[in-house]
Amino acid sequence: MLILSLSTASCTSSEPELKFAPTDVLVKTKGDFTVDKVFEFINEFDHDVEYVNYGIYNSSLPSDSLQYVLDYLNAKPYTHSGVWFVTGYLHYQTQRITVFPKLFQVKDKANQEDWLQTMEELKLTEKTDEEVSGYLIYFHVPEGKEKEWETKFEKYDFVVWAELNHIVTINTNP
Repeated sequence: MLILSLSTASCTSSEPELKFAPTDVLVKTKGDFTVDKVFEFINEFDHDVEYVNYGIYNSSLPSDSLQYVLDYLNAKPYTHSGVWFVTGYLHYQTQRITVFPKLFQVKDKANQEDWLQTMEELKLTEKTDEEVSGYLIYFHVPEGKEKEWETKFEKYDFVVWAELNHIVTINTNP
């Protein structure tokens, strides 16, 4: 009996299973996966999307248009949450406008269409050639199916990684 209990104890993992936020699955796409493809991808599912983030855009408008571009983008109801707003800067060498929108309410097809039109109006092109290029899609899947969806998302060839939204405890008093 002692030998059996020792062998059973050695087979169990000593690491506790990580907790994760119910319904949350994060998906990172490859750099060349453009925003129109992101929209097509999220429209394939009946999942809510909290936001799409980490798109990098350059505008070919004149450099003195940076504030105009930021104001225009931040006036859109789906480009901010009241806390997160579109940010940007002028590249110090090229003086090109670069912006970093975080898109909310992207399951709304009207918002998708508006974003694509806005890209044309502001002469925005996506940066797809950078190591940091690609989008982070924050999905909400059915509760209890998070690990299943994580595995499904990982199988797409344009997905770099998919993971659960893990909850960690930080000890501020070591």
